Amino acid sequence: MEDIIELIAMTLVIGGLCIALPLVILWMTNKRKNHEIDKKTEILMTMLEKNPNLDPAEVLDKLDMSSEDGKKSLKERLLEKLMGGCTCTLIGIVLFFTHLFGFVFLGDKTNGVVLGGVLTAIGIALIIYYFVSKKMLQSEIATEEKRITKQQISE
Repeated sequence: MEDIIELIAMTLVIGGLCIALPLVILWMTNKRKNHEIDKKTEILMTMLEKNPNLDPAEVLDKLDMSSEDGKKSLKERLLEKLMGGCTCTLIGIVLFFTHLFGFVFLGDKTNGVVLGGVLTAIGIALIIYYFVSKKMLQSEIATEEKRITKQQISE
């Protein structure tokens, strides 16, 4: 009976962490983006009602620039992924080998080996993500750097 309860509890925890949590994060992210779009639309409509001679594209460009001032650039976000990938890989390798060769810190040897393997895999995935994204987004990164340079020169 205890095994069944333990199995149900593990299934609920794993289901919550692997299914429910990512769905909640995705829902919250989409809700925030929709809210930002709604605010920009409302601002644009108000500005066009007050002054119908305005160019909507120019107004949208200004709205996008003002909202990006507090955000990180594409290059900075990619570098954060690389740093996270290197950190996860290093910690995973250390955990893996320390538990594999008997320097046990987390109690059971298998827990440390599995955790180390998982962290190493996540780190390698983030490093691969960095290099693939860097190659795919080269033109966007260059455009963003030019825009930032122009903005700094004009100030």
